[in-house]
Amino acid sequence: MEMEEISLRELIEILLKRKTLIIGITIIAILTAGIVSFFILEPVYETRMVLMASQFSDKLQSTYAQGEGIDSILSTLSQYPTMTLETYRQQIKAPRIMRTTIEDLDLGEEYDIEGLARDITLETVDDTNLISIKMQHQDPEMAAKIVNTVGENFVAFVADKAKEHATTSSNYVGSQMEVEKTKLDEALKELKEFLSQPRGVSELEKELEARLDQITNYKTRLTDLHINKDALEAAIGVAERESKDTNRIILQNPSKDNGLGDELAGIDRLQLMVEDSATLLKIELAEVEANIKSLDGQIGIIQEQIEDIQVELQDKIHQETRINRKVTMAQNTYDAFVEKYEELRVTESSQIGEATITVVSRAYPTSKPVGPRKALNVAIAAVLGVMMGVFVAFFIEYWQTSEESSRMPS
Repeated sequence: MEMEEISLRELIEILLKRKTLIIGITIIAILTAGIVSFFILEPVYETRMVLMASQFSDKLQSTYAQGEGIDSILSTLSQYPTMTLETYRQQIKAPRIMRTTIEDLDLGEEYDIEGLARDITLETVDDTNLISIKMQHQDPEMAAKIVNTVGENFVAFVADKAKEHATTSSNYVGSQMEVEKTKLDEALKELKEFLSQPRGVSELEKELEARLDQITNYKTRLTDLHINKDALEAAIGVAERESKDTNRIILQNPSKDNGLGDELAGIDRLQLMVEDSATLLKIELAEVEANIKSLDGQIGIIQEQIEDIQVELQDKIHQETRINRKVTMAQNTYDAFVEKYEELRVTESSQIGEATITVVSRAYPTSKPVGPRKALNVAIAAVLGVMMGVFVAFFIEYWQTSEESSRMPS
């Protein structure tokens, strides 16, 4: 099989040979594009709305995140989700916003949710918080209305979502606040019942102080009695020695009666007085010893009472400390829930959507259309016409050459 070679010269000759056809097809394409662009296609207008997403949610989080313990836990529960610029951008075309826009502008015959979302174009500017909502439409007034309505519905959507989150959190915190209030009431009731019991901490402390004063007085009296006892014992010893000395004097002069009778009588009286004094001292000593024994018994009893009071007092102090700690914890927890509930109520009633999304510029109808691009369409048609003419020229040449070859005798 012989290979047919086609030179560049032959190609150029084919193009020159079919130049009329190529020019004709190109002119037809240009005319068609011009007629369609200038007379058939309606002008398309573009409008845009610029929004700015602030960091309001971050401010909320930094405000709520302060504190420790129960405050930190509550801040975590009520923390607003982090909203990035991309998150906002993706939410603009949410079905809820598209559906609301269609209903607000009565666009049901022209658009469905997917169709309107396709016609909406979103752009973000690098290193900024700006979001552009763009749309092209044959009616500039309608384009502006649609874009503005989408932006307004998006702001409302963000506000509703923030309020829903705040409402959910406040409902939870509110229900838990009632639970904590019940716990606080129970703790206060327990404290009240404890304080109303007899022999409380204050009463036991006073009783213990009185018992300590009493045992101190008793020990002081006991010391005085011991000193008195020692003195009496010393006095009794002296009296007994004097009594012995008097007996010795009488025994030394038993047979002499030289006028000393009166003296001996005096000595006898003195001996009797000494003996009586010793007896009285012994009686007094016995009374002192009885008092000492009685005080020892009373001090022992009071000491046992003091020990019992101290044990009871420590038990009462422990109970009071435990109940007071329980009341304090319940009060602090309840106060934290109340404070967080008030914060969430303020957040719920505030204009979070308007604070988070700011309208930088609204969409306005434009008088200059962005399409169709007539010159561009004609240029593209010219290129396509030349390409189509060249293709047709080569095809016709190939077809004729093939027929001539098939008719030649072999």
